[in-house]
Amino acid sequence: MDSQFDAIIVGSGLGGLCAAAHLVAADKRVVLVEKSPHLGGRCSHRVREDCLVTTGALMIPMGPQSAIRQAFDALGVDMDMVNLTGKMRYRLAHGDYDISAKGGGLLGMINFAMQNADKAKQLHQQIIDALMVWMPLSSITILEWFDQHTDNQSVKDLFQGYCAALMGVNMHEIPANEFFSFLKYHSKGSQFGMARLGNGHLLGELANAITARGSVIRMQSPCRKILIQNNTISGIEIGNSSGEAEILNAPIVISNAGPRRTFELAGGSDAFEASYVARLKQGDVEAPIMHASFTLDKPIMENFDGCMVFGNTTNLIYLEIPSAISPNMSPDGVFLHTAYGAPADAANPNLSAEFKNMLQELESNFPGILDRAKFLVKAKHRGDSPGMHRWVGRGMPVNTSIRGLYNVGDGAASVGMIGTESAAASAREAAAMILA
Repeated sequence: MDSQFDAIIVGSGLGGLCAAAHLVAADKRVVLVEKSPHLGGRCSHRVREDCLVTTGALMIPMGPQSAIRQAFDALGVDMDMVNLTGKMRYRLAHGDYDISAKGGGLLGMINFAMQNADKAKQLHQQIIDALMVWMPLSSITILEWFDQHTDNQSVKDLFQGYCAALMGVNMHEIPANEFFSFLKYHSKGSQFGMARLGNGHLLGELANAITARGSVIRMQSPCRKILIQNNTISGIEIGNSSGEAEILNAPIVISNAGPRRTFELAGGSDAFEASYVARLKQGDVEAPIMHASFTLDKPIMENFDGCMVFGNTTNLIYLEIPSAISPNMSPDGVFLHTAYGAPADAANPNLSAEFKNMLQELESNFPGILDRAKFLVKAKHRGDSPGMHRWVGRGMPVNTSIRGLYNVGDGAASVGMIGTESAAASAREAAAMILA
């Protein structure tokens, strides 16, 4: 086959596919190589006993300003989503709080947590001042910022759940500037949803549009090496379907493999400028995640088709009932549930003990659940997938010190960007650099 392309994309996660979409829309011919037989990375699904079980992402941004929506729009691909905007329930030790569809959610959340209207208004105003008057710097954490203004543990528990659910690490591990940048620039007016037919189908539609424009997607073709001549990209070496080495040529390589893996594929420290290497190594800490998906013969909560965030737990982060959102997620009479957890200290996890505690916290919140549930997934993840490539606040630049080499994905998140949206936003940024 033709081995010369305008760009090569390594990895078919959301960042890789969105980057391909933008380049293809600009009439560039790309080849995307994926090591596995599945598209989508952590924004995909697997079929387990006729249930569509996510590989990571649950809530996906879908509004007009979303970088994900913009990548789909670039190729005229519909996003078949169920809108879940505002369908959030927060559980604290003293009860549950549902976000109001009428707005005012932040003050309402704080008031519910503090159970004191005057103190809630004071803290709410301090948050507004942090957004409008003086945004805290990255020299303190979110927890340290809250410690300045309140000793109310319930409100700290609320925001611990909020941070862990949205950002994957704890409030004592996230720079305050990241949190307030997200609130100010990226949370207001955002819309979220769940893919009606599963994440794999959603990204499969985008992949079909990419290949329909004459570009190529190569599955089960792992990148073995990124090829560089005189600090300039020349292509990559892959292992093809026969296990043989094959060279693909292009002046641009966009890696969705994560900054750490990209660094290794390109030759390590000897290939990169010293400040880039220092930045990479300084923030190179894993972000483990724990995942449990299970089925029941009825929903764990009646009449709930949103996302529950836990502020009364140590490891359990959030829970969804995908079957209650879209009946396509499971067979009739079977209700799929998905829960995620995170270590209390992401840098020093004890995943075996903390996963066991996550399940016990699920049992404590829903007595009898462990006896009644049929588990499809019980997973403790470390490394580049499906955990985040970099912690929030430790993202690498999209461009690198090697001419023509770019990173996309959550490992290249800009300030205030999180999760799937950060992956798509990095793809948009990389494409803009390349097409400029």
